[in-house]
Amino acid sequence: MNVKNSGFTLIELMVAMVVGLTAITSAYTLGSAMSRQFYEAQRTATSQGTSRMAIMELRRDVSRAGLLGSPNAQLETRCEAALPVLPLLTGGNGPMGAFQYYSDVDQAVVDPGNLNGVSQFVIGDRLRVLTSLYLTDQLLVDSVSTDGTTIILESGNQAYRRTFAWGQAAGPYATGGAVNYLQGTLGWNAAWAGEAAHWQGIGQKGARAFQTGSVLHIETPSGNHFFRTGFAKGPNVQGQVAVTVNPVLTTTTACLPGEGKNSTIAPLQWVEYALVDPFNYDDDASDTDPFMVFDGVFYTDLNPTLPDVIANIDETDLLESPNVVLVRRILDPTNGNVMPRTTQVVAEFVTNFHVSFLLDTQSGQPGLPPAITRSTDLGAQTAVNASPEQVRTVIIELGIRGPLEDPSLSFGAGAGAGTRFELNPAQDGSARVRHMQIEIPVMNVARRNL
Repeated sequence: MNVKNSGFTLIELMVAMVVGLTAITSAYTLGSAMSRQFYEAQRTATSQGTSRMAIMELRRDVSRAGLLGSPNAQLETRCEAALPVLPLLTGGNGPMGAFQYYSDVDQAVVDPGNLNGVSQFVIGDRLRVLTSLYLTDQLLVDSVSTDGTTIILESGNQAYRRTFAWGQAAGPYATGGAVNYLQGTLGWNAAWAGEAAHWQGIGQKGARAFQTGSVLHIETPSGNHFFRTGFAKGPNVQGQVAVTVNPVLTTTTACLPGEGKNSTIAPLQWVEYALVDPFNYDDDASDTDPFMVFDGVFYTDLNPTLPDVIANIDETDLLESPNVVLVRRILDPTNGNVMPRTTQVVAEFVTNFHVSFLLDTQSGQPGLPPAITRSTDLGAQTAVNASPEQVRTVIIELGIRGPLEDPSLSFGAGAGAGTRFELNPAQDGSARVRHMQIEIPVMNVARRNL
């Protein structure tokens, strides 16, 4: 009886192995391509989302430029010889107006070593806006003391109630060395809140708006304007907000009739958008730590009890450096310094922050039609800082890159102009850049000059 042999021959096994390897290789290649595509789409979505959020923040502040303030305080009707000014970044003083602008002053931050060159795609401008960040109401003045030192606010209107919201806590206070987010010389503190049983403190919005570092804009019914950068909280009186100013107000009948009754008062904040290196930037002189500190974060093993700390980690050890961030911060109008604990990160991995303007060069000149021109770079810096009332539209171009370099994206002269950013010449590839542009009309400035 013949017994039939069972199993596979060597040729059959080799054919099966080839077919299997081909299938596995195809699946791996397809999966790898899909994975790369997924992560690329994720990086793109992250960059676009970051750009949109930053643009929304910029639109909100820039569109409010001049709100409750003035396009150029030096052109308003005043009883005082002294001109209202704000310090310039370049030294000296300029008009107290809705805008200040500085062309490419942060170029060394956004592109250290000038790896990408100076062009329209790698620019580090700086923009300053004077506006009302916290209030949409002008408050009314009840009276001004005869010596012009103290302003008492009118409490019998809805704007007052919306601003000070009695019964709502103002936020954290300084107790036992804890951080006081309302720190300043105005004294919105727990002691003031405890003066009467029903007095529960000043509302968060009012405390923020009137804290030290604001500009007070006072306008009388007759059209006279006063601007003050030096002020403090007045004497404590239950149910009443009083503010003392320095220098004192001119209280003559022609300048401040009726003891200032029914004049309006609004606190303004001076906001700056700038590019900074988060590894070397410190927004508080009392704190020596920058935004990002990596000492003691990275370890050489996974033992949580006895980790081996890698000492002296800094930005040069990270493949994603330099991580340039766009920050939004409030400045002190008396000296231009950054107010403590006011810095917010608007966007990370910024490659380009370019600001230009549409200016009406015949603004405010009776009988002359508008003359709109686009101004950029040093020409815009000169025009805007001297005549902020000419601004009609602000054009902002923002570039956000991926955190790491992609070896598949070559970098060279003219390669992908504006869409690729070189982080490290020693590495192959470059980071992909996404650009966004927005035009923001400035109606609070334009309507004052019609």
